[in-house]
Amino acid sequence: MQRAFSLVARFGLAAACLAYALWGVDFSRLWQVLSEFRPGAMLLYAAAVLATTLIPGLRLRFLTGNRIGAATGLRACLLGLAVNNVLPARLGEMAKAVYLRREASVSLGHALEMVFWERFFDLSALLCLGVAVAALLGQGLILYPLLAMVGGGWVFLAVLRLRPQAAHACLRLVPGERLRLFAVEMLGLLEARLRADFLLRLAGLTALTWAGYALTYGLGLCLVAGFPVDPTLVLTFFAVVTLGFALPAAPGGMGVFEASAVLALGWFGVDKDRAFAVGLALHMLQYIPVTLAGLGVLAASGLSLADLRRQADTPGL
Repeated sequence: MQRAFSLVARFGLAAACLAYALWGVDFSRLWQVLSEFRPGAMLLYAAAVLATTLIPGLRLRFLTGNRIGAATGLRACLLGLAVNNVLPARLGEMAKAVYLRREASVSLGHALEMVFWERFFDLSALLCLGVAVAALLGQGLILYPLLAMVGGGWVFLAVLRLRPQAAHACLRLVPGERLRLFAVEMLGLLEARLRADFLLRLAGLTALTWAGYALTYGLGLCLVAGFPVDPTLVLTFFAVVTLGFALPAAPGGMGVFEASAVLALGWFGVDKDRAFAVGLALHMLQYIPVTLAGLGVLAASGLSLADLRRQADTPGL
């Protein structure tokens, strides 16, 4: 019942966002704008999207302690993105962890700990980007839930570093012996990572990752959509669309990406027809190549979507 309610809520949010994005759009004008995008520019953007996953792949290699190669890290990233694009509930993170568990020969808890650091630093980077864009535009971006989540995470890590006994005391609240043992392993792994050199290197790799993402969006907006080079526009579009992706919506951010694009570009005076066309084109040029590449990794790995669902339901395995 809870899973069904979650699915209804996610797809309801996607439908509401799509309705907002499409409201008042002239479809004949929309088709005209889409037809103006040059195929060569779109192919170059799609290739850049795939190439951008190389830096997160290197970050995963660092998180595994160099137990995997850069190519394996790249495949893990593509696999996670593809599964998130076709399945709800962020199962891509579990897919990435299961893949890393096998390729790096580590426990599932260790693999999930790596994915935690990756996602937590991404959320921290998103918060920094959102604050910067809000300051530039004077727009009241809805950052408070993200601030509470990220800030709470850093507070907990600080407690784990400075008062580990207090953090470990929280494990009494975890229900079930099996899940509690899993939580003990995770907490121990997190505590072992809390060193300045690890956090600084991870922050540097995350900054490179997000710089690559921002440059790719800039390439899409300038080369595909034909906008002038404007760092404020690029960063705003990137921040708002990425914040939209953080919402628990339909797989692949369907509807949410387009609504976020319409909202961000509307602040710069772009009409709704063109804004929706840009959002739709850039979304599909990300979604299709990444999903195909990631599903190819899934097929070659021997894993199945059923296996991933089962492991997500029983994380203590």
